[in-house]
Amino acid sequence: MSEKSAPFQFSRRTFGGMALAACAMPSFAQAQDGARPTLVELFTSQGCNACPAADALMLKLAADPTMIPLTFATEIWDYLGWKDTLARPAFTRRHKAYAAGLANRRVYTPQAVVNGRAHCVGSDLTTLTRLKRTAVSSTDSATIALSRSGTDWDARITRSGSNPARLVLLPVSARRSVEIERGENMGKTITYANVVRDIIDLGPASSGTSRIEARRLAGLDADAFALLVQAGTLEAPGEVFGSTFSGNAEG
Repeated sequence: MSEKSAPFQFSRRTFGGMALAACAMPSFAQAQDGARPTLVELFTSQGCNACPAADALMLKLAADPTMIPLTFATEIWDYLGWKDTLARPAFTRRHKAYAAGLANRRVYTPQAVVNGRAHCVGSDLTTLTRLKRTAVSSTDSATIALSRSGTDWDARITRSGSNPARLVLLPVSARRSVEIERGENMGKTITYANVVRDIIDLGPASSGTSRIEARRLAGLDADAFALLVQAGTLEAPGEVFGSTFSGNAEG
């Protein structure tokens, strides 16, 4: 099915109303200082001239220990003249799956998804800050403590609530710079933060300790990883009950 005939609404422009709609979503509990980190998944494209501002914002958020910003490169604008060098089909599928569940099937860039519960324009710091304090569950949560075990990692998971969830591993490259040779960003060199290189389902997430083996990162051009306790499936991702980033772990 081509993009023109797909049931998704593709937009090359971002709208403030989308951000306002995200803020108006019901049943958000107020997060307290010291609460679990806020996960921000940015869906961006090297072929989108509105995206560099959001990409730069992710670099700044990466310095905030209360935030876990992740960059997902999407393929949706590849046909415009420049094929995104960091994109993968799995990232585009995740983008569309979030849009189906959160955004009335509106797929746009730069689109940020906060804790799997709300979306907004990825360059809108005001809305991201507001969602940081509101896009959390009132009924379920998870904490993940990472520690080194030789060349591997141990993830100690503590869950509250009984909603089913998956343990999702996201290997990342902490920094990547790309020179854009064609398309809307031609001539620019863009630096990205925490570029996701794969999405790996480690199985059901329950309280206890899981081993994250170093081999999981091999061959992926990854030097760090994020780990999520997330409702739903890879095909239909839901709320993120808890997340952590290896760069903030012990050892």
